[in-house]
Amino acid sequence: MDPTVDPHEAQRLECLHRYQVLDTPPEAEFDRITRFVRHLLEVPVVIINFVAVRRVWLKSSVGTNLHEMDRDSVCCGETVQRDDPFVVEDLHADPRFQNDPLVKFAGGRSYAGAPLITPDGYRIGTLAVYDHRPREFTLEQRTFLRDLAAIVIDTLELRLMVLSWKQAQQRSEYLAHHDALTGLPNRLMLLDRAEQALRQADRRGTPVGMLVLDLDGFKVINDSLGHAVGDALLQAVGERLSHTLRAEDTVARFGGDEFVVLLPELRGTLDAANVALKLQETLRAPFGVRNHTLVTNCSVGISLYPADGRDAETLLRAADTAMYQAKAVGKGQCCFYEEEMTRAAQEKLHLRGRLAQALERGEFRLHYQPQVDLATGRVVGLEVLLRWPQPDGGWIPPGQFIPLAESSGLIVPLGAWVLREACAQLGRWREQGCPEVDVSVNVSARQWEDPSFPEQVRRVLGSAGLPPERLVLEVTESVLFANPQGARRLALGLASLGVRVAVDDYGTGFSNLRQLQHLPIGQLKLDRSFVQPLPGEEKDQALVRSAITLAQGLNAAVVGEGIETEAQLAALRRLGCTVGQGFLLGRPVGAENFEARYLRP
Repeated sequence: MDPTVDPHEAQRLECLHRYQVLDTPPEAEFDRITRFVRHLLEVPVVIINFVAVRRVWLKSSVGTNLHEMDRDSVCCGETVQRDDPFVVEDLHADPRFQNDPLVKFAGGRSYAGAPLITPDGYRIGTLAVYDHRPREFTLEQRTFLRDLAAIVIDTLELRLMVLSWKQAQQRSEYLAHHDALTGLPNRLMLLDRAEQALRQADRRGTPVGMLVLDLDGFKVINDSLGHAVGDALLQAVGERLSHTLRAEDTVARFGGDEFVVLLPELRGTLDAANVALKLQETLRAPFGVRNHTLVTNCSVGISLYPADGRDAETLLRAADTAMYQAKAVGKGQCCFYEEEMTRAAQEKLHLRGRLAQALERGEFRLHYQPQVDLATGRVVGLEVLLRWPQPDGGWIPPGQFIPLAESSGLIVPLGAWVLREACAQLGRWREQGCPEVDVSVNVSARQWEDPSFPEQVRRVLGSAGLPPERLVLEVTESVLFANPQGARRLALGLASLGVRVAVDDYGTGFSNLRQLQHLPIGQLKLDRSFVQPLPGEEKDQALVRSAITLAQGLNAAVVGEGIETEAQLAALRRLGCTVGQGFLLGRPVGAENFEARYLRP
């Protein structure tokens, strides 16, 4: 019968696959049966096989190296359609089986096979023998084959029970260490990994962080939209947290809407705060859950090893306490366990939280430092520097808040604001008839990596009414050469607008200087570390001279940074530097002071 028209073929195949035996390695239980049959029936070939849709797969065999045969051409394809043993006394006399490989290539002349019938009545394979001579198989021998076929099925059933038991054991062990809803590690696994991390931290002298996250407003979602939606949200949250963390980190669910994150091998205490804020940021993006768009946030408590505890349980309690302190302050907050032990990190965390407010409230100011033609003393340009004044009259240094802006992603909107304000200010000076000068604006790595950055620059220039050739965008060597091909595309895009690209801190990465010839660079800023030793020894001057010569060969202007003494100024002039910048030539000042000092007669 053609298996494709057998009404029970689908159920038979389902029964076969239930045993999980197809394409499995050899097993001693089945090999013992084939050897036993060969000895008692005195036949050269014995096979135990399973019949799939179009193939017959041999689980065990003696006398042949075949592993698979075509179902339509073999004797076993006929046997599997019968309830009783099937016998062919002379295979050469039966045209149906002339393409059976054991007949065609292995010399089979006679065949006897008993179907493997499962307890629910499906024939899934055969126990079969081939002889090299025509042969009758007695009723006793046929009964013997049928009984051993039943033993094969018994072996399969036992095997299936063992597999099911192992799977149940694995499932039980998995559930003992994982949360049933999200599949994340549970409390037991997290604490075990934490103890391992603490032992490793002792050896390496690195801190370990423990974060407890509690979703804000989850109860309202769960109560109003139902537990199914709440469960789906928890699963989505767990997945998003997992994708945000490093491979060596662990995120666990302890039940309810509480998640715990283990951070081994931190470089410093601020790293834990950075991760906490990053996790909060990733959870702020809306979740699409069961036809609902849900917005949530989390409160985070942070504890650190060894400052807040010497074992995992103590760290966990500390982080949990800090989380409740964070919720008491307000939704979406982060809090360290002991402020006095992590004051510096807490202050930075607080400062980072203030950055967004400062940008929104317009607290930042721009200062401008002149760039001077060293031959004439005329101001030919200015560099824009960002400042953050405080209500008490002090200033937060850029070196303190710029790294926080970069790590939080605020550097992108902050950098966009600086570019707009700087170009707008230069545009106003031009309208007032002030002398033409260039404006240099620093570009962060994140801005530079944005493919749409040239278009943003074009819009800013158009809005300010500023000629593109007046704008210089400064990029550090490390950012510029992190992705040379991408840097080339972006620099070409800016050059097509007429905007110049300047390499900031030029000379600190000499291994990359050869790549400059492939970039449309308009200006190179000689790093202050080269200027500071001048006039110095001959080797100091030779180093600066070679850098300037290389820049001139690239047809790029050179700006010497950090000029503070007359001797440095004289040395740069003598070495061929064309433009200078530094306290000797002018300190950074606000727009009004800059205009009064350098742009008015």
